[in-house]
Amino acid sequence: MRVALATAAEQVHTDQDDEPLLEALAAAGHEASLVPWDDPDVDWGRYDAVVIRSTWDYHTRRDAFVAWARAVGAVTRLFNDAEVVRWNTHKGYLLELEERGAPIVPTAWLARGDRVDLAALAAARGWEEVVLKPAIGAGGDGIEQLPASRGQSALDALCDTGDVLVQPFLPTIATVGELSVILFDGQVSHAVRKRPNDGSFLVQIEHGGVYEPVLDPPAEAVALARWVVEATGQQLLYARVDLLVDPAGTWQVNELEVTEPNLFMDLVAGAAERLVAALERAVA
Repeated sequence: MRVALATAAEQVHTDQDDEPLLEALAAAGHEASLVPWDDPDVDWGRYDAVVIRSTWDYHTRRDAFVAWARAVGAVTRLFNDAEVVRWNTHKGYLLELEERGAPIVPTAWLARGDRVDLAALAAARGWEEVVLKPAIGAGGDGIEQLPASRGQSALDALCDTGDVLVQPFLPTIATVGELSVILFDGQVSHAVRKRPNDGSFLVQIEHGGVYEPVLDPPAEAVALARWVVEATGQQLLYARVDLLVDPAGTWQVNELEVTEPNLFMDLVAGAAERLVAALERAVA
């Protein structure tokens, strides 16, 4: 196959997935290269498959990115497909998963332009510390953790620019961490635990997060990850289910990443080869 790994023209850091995936594709006899998604001169139809990988600037131009996915999907095989991209690039997908029965991190949903008393909202739910998230975002951009009593101006500023999620801060992020379960073609490949650096709450590597493979992830977390992927009703080449534990010890869905997630293939031997095998099955 001739495969394009869609990336961004400028990355603030190197994606650790690139080298192992390129090597695994080459070892399997395929021709693969990194291609910026917004390069107007690219003929996407010349590729047998386009796999979205490190398009981490999409959230600054989401409409253009969704339109690009639709255009690419019309001329070749896009993974994951354009409808998945549209659905997953706004965190409102979590509300849909919750309606289907997924135990997501408790969330108050606010629309652009809303004005809500944050202290009152949090008090009604028993939250002292909150996390504010833009509904369209990547890499931890725009996310804030702060006492509900001091977050009004931050909430108002976020609501001025787009839809917003308000969630309780789960202190287990610093101890248990966030567990990422990675699936290829619906099958669990591997799991990684992410913890924030001291004094932070963000687990992304660009914010100092520390990652470690989990050789024997909890069975209930793995089962939940499988269920979440099945609940999408979509055929997903790759998926990363990010899970947190609440103070009672219950696993909750923090994110379902099926657009451009880091898949930690540099940390787990054989992971890139499993993704290549899944891609071969999908294109065959």
